[in-house]
Amino acid sequence: MDRRTSSRALAAPLVVTAVIVGALLIAGPFVDSSLGPVAEVADGNAAPVDDAADYPPPRTATVERVVDGDTVVVVLDGESVRVRLLNVDSPESVKPDSPVECLGPEASAALSGLLPVGTTVTLEFDRETTDQYGRMLAAVVTSDGTFVTAALAGAGLAEPVVYGGNDRFLAEVERAADEARSARVGLWGGVCD
Repeated sequence: MDRRTSSRALAAPLVVTAVIVGALLIAGPFVDSSLGPVAEVADGNAAPVDDAADYPPPRTATVERVVDGDTVVVVLDGESVRVRLLNVDSPESVKPDSPVECLGPEASAALSGLLPVGTTVTLEFDRETTDQYGRMLAAVVTSDGTFVTAALAGAGLAEPVVYGGNDRFLAEVERAADEARSARVGLWGGVCD
């Protein structure tokens, strides 16, 4: 192991810890279960993002494991279900026949830190609830109100993306990603250049 590689290996746990803490500070509370998804408006009060009645109802699940930076397996109604997080794309770390991308392991570690095994989460849905691979598509919110997708984007470990017509949570993710870009963290910090 050369000096550059060993420095990266030693710094990685510190970077991941800092990223998780920063992501939690940026994302903050997202959901008040009585209102459905909320976003902070200029006066600091929470306001509903949309009419939640237009979407499938939220579901409660338990985290079984993290697959990578944008996919988890949850236990839902007693069954293991693979969930692809809505409106983010993180660098690849486990895709078959693909190289591990810059910050892919860090994105996976950050998601594991946000969603430890056994964590109870709320799954919020958009128009399309499954993707072409049969994965459930959902926004994941922790019991303390952390919008996990925005936390990853805010840490600079995932980029905003829209698949199909699913853009319900996009504005919140884009705001978090813009903050990460302005702060030059993660993908925008020059590490992957």
